[in-house]
Amino acid sequence: MTVKQRQQGKSNIRNWGDPMKNNKNRKGFTLVELIVVIAIIGALAAILIPSIYKYIKDAKIQAAIADARTIKNSVEASLVKNILLNEADERIGFNKVLYLDQEGSKSLKDRQYEVVGAFTNVSWNVYKTDPGKSSGSQSLDRVIAGCLDNSFSEEWKTGKRVNPMSYNTSSKNCKKYLSDNNTNFGLVVVYNTDGTVRLMQLYRKGILVTFIGGQYIANANNDAHFIGVGTWNTIYTDSGETSPDDYYNVNLSNQQIGDNGKLGGWY
Repeated sequence: MTVKQRQQGKSNIRNWGDPMKNNKNRKGFTLVELIVVIAIIGALAAILIPSIYKYIKDAKIQAAIADARTIKNSVEASLVKNILLNEADERIGFNKVLYLDQEGSKSLKDRQYEVVGAFTNVSWNVYKTDPGKSSGSQSLDRVIAGCLDNSFSEEWKTGKRVNPMSYNTSSKNCKKYLSDNNTNFGLVVVYNTDGTVRLMQLYRKGILVTFIGGQYIANANNDAHFIGVGTWNTIYTDSGETSPDDYYNVNLSNQQIGDNGKLGGWY
């Protein structure tokens, strides 16, 4: 080894053992560089976070629609089968009034309407708290409740005997219904005399899904509410959709036909 090489080796050893001297050769980020990096991260976050939020929201809506479709199909199949097997006995179960005009000043006999059946959380509570055989509309209610009981593995809370249809404003809404009645869902099923579902509204996990006119409409707004006695076009408009003209004249009465053939209280 030459003298020059030995001197170079000693110099390298001295430099390695002197941390202060090594640190002098290192460079950190300047303030301007840090600001630029932070600005880039902020810009990316501003772009990505809304997209991620929208993706998560859309996924939740699609899951809610899938759940509603499962329930609707199950309920419909059971109703159709039950009505076909017990047609004569089950006809008395249809006592709800679906108006097809908005001539509110006229009597029932002078208005356009159809007689339908309806299931709500009230019927679910009866099914859970009063087991046994029922007749009339309650027998059909038990068919629907049985489907609901077997549709999901999660628990459907019994709740209170309060009709969700009365929670039909932006302030008295679906979210408030769950809170007021100690339940984790709100359900309204309106069905035809042949057992097919005419309208279904299911509220779970912050999303109201409505089956109407052969399609599923989701409303994830905080003030989403049940239709109540409102005309059915509002189901579309509340969700930012365009309503078919016919639904401006359709609404479900909050009264039902009694044994005497006259309208009486429902909720």
